Amino acid sequence: MGQGFKARYDYVELTVEQQAGAWRVTLRDERHQESIVHEDEFPTADEAREAAVELAANHINIQHNDTLIYPQNISWREY
Repeated sequence: MGQGFKARYDYVELTVEQQAGAWRVTLRDERHQESIVHEDEFPTADEAREAAVELAANHINIQHNDTLIYPQNISWREY
């Protein structure tokens, strides 16, 4: 495993990891017992983090018809 970033967005956990020279996004939703890997790979961590936030908002707002509880500010931590 390479380096990566993690963040909470409302009730989901986002992970951005470098794998084989590209960045991958994973969303984990404990409330609905789901784990989703973004279908795309990204050339930079910044692009992957941006896609992760879009994935989370779509997952919460559209797939589960939930309203975001927390502000959309997100703080990534490196691991």
